Amino acid sequence: MNTPNKPIWRKTNLQGLYEYRPAGLPESERGTYYSRYSLGGKRTFRSLETSVFEHARIKHAQRSVDVEKDRQRGADLGTQFKTLGALFAEMQLRLDASPVAASTEVGRRNNMTRLRDHWQKANFDTFLARGVTADIVVNLREHLLKSARWSYHFGKNNVGFGVGTTNQTLWVLRVMLDIAVEKKVIVESPFKVSSALRGTLFASARTRGASGACDERVQLPTREDMGRLFAEMRRLPESENFRPNELQRVWLAAQAVEMADHAELLAFSGMRRDEATRSTLGDDRGTEFKIWGTKSRTSERTIPVNPALRQVLDRIKTRRVGDKTKLVVHAEPRTALKRACKRLGLPTLRNHDLRHFFASVCIASGVDVPTVSRWLGHADGGALAMRTYSHLMKDASQAAAAKVDFNGPTAQAIAV
Repeated sequence: MNTPNKPIWRKTNLQGLYEYRPAGLPESERGTYYSRYSLGGKRTFRSLETSVFEHARIKHAQRSVDVEKDRQRGADLGTQFKTLGALFAEMQLRLDASPVAASTEVGRRNNMTRLRDHWQKANFDTFLARGVTADIVVNLREHLLKSARWSYHFGKNNVGFGVGTTNQTLWVLRVMLDIAVEKKVIVESPFKVSSALRGTLFASARTRGASGACDERVQLPTREDMGRLFAEMRRLPESENFRPNELQRVWLAAQAVEMADHAELLAFSGMRRDEATRSTLGDDRGTEFKIWGTKSRTSERTIPVNPALRQVLDRIKTRRVGDKTKLVVHAEPRTALKRACKRLGLPTLRNHDLRHFFASVCIASGVDVPTVSRWLGHADGGALAMRTYSHLMKDASQAAAAKVDFNGPTAQAIAV
């Protein structure tokens, strides 16, 4: 017989809904509600994380729908991949089997470690994949952005990661949940469920609505503004606080030209930053340009030289000698790019935004997505480009539809 000194399970008037009352809980207080269901011959209790009956009733009804979907799909709760720890190990095995550059490997390891270290919802290794909801992902995202504490090489303690670091950490969780779907542990990943109210679960520093929903659409300057930006990078701004002498002015002017040509090289070729710093004069082969991939083995590629890229390559070659000479002399043009954007009143651009600019101009010019994807060094056949630049393809499709004339001479000739 149960006594107040022992935990008690009580049935409710709803089938499969139970109230768990721990030992010593006063009769005036409610316990925690649980759903009980059977799937694949196994009986499972799962906490609804509420002591309010009305809330429990709604959650229990939703849980019943999910269980029925699992039954129809053949989900297996007894699988070894049901916990985040097991999914993490499986993901690690798959990534180890996919050869990538050393820098990418280090980045992956750091992202995976960061997810473990900053997971706040119970124990990471034993947490069930079925328990990862959109709300949990959002809470993790906000924690990483605003309150996660970290330090760098024994430096001062910092609070909150940047948007890029946060999204790379969430990417690890998304891949793990994709594996859970593949193993039939869950029906669908919260990252794949569209919601007009919530928006994407990833962070975005570009645009954020009043509801907090993020828009990941790439926002870039027009081609005219980009031309103004490159011209501004070449100009030496006058300043009352800094008046260089003639030798300093000559050196600064040379550096400004190098930075502007570096930025144009990225914008007109679609290269990543590390790919540009690895390129040499010998990679320019007239009508084609060889890009040595640094992200993975599949990112090595050869692209056709467009007129704009031809001009910037010819300018650089007037200052260099030898096929093995590097095309660029600086690691990146980020600082010069940022300052030029500020002087012109344009949104701040990153190095990677120049790669986005290349892709968007190519698509807007009528180049098909698989071809652009190959020029960018993607190994997915265009899936990522389709997601990132879908709005551009829609605009191009509408513009093409406006040119269709069913009453023109061709249509009349067929009718005759």
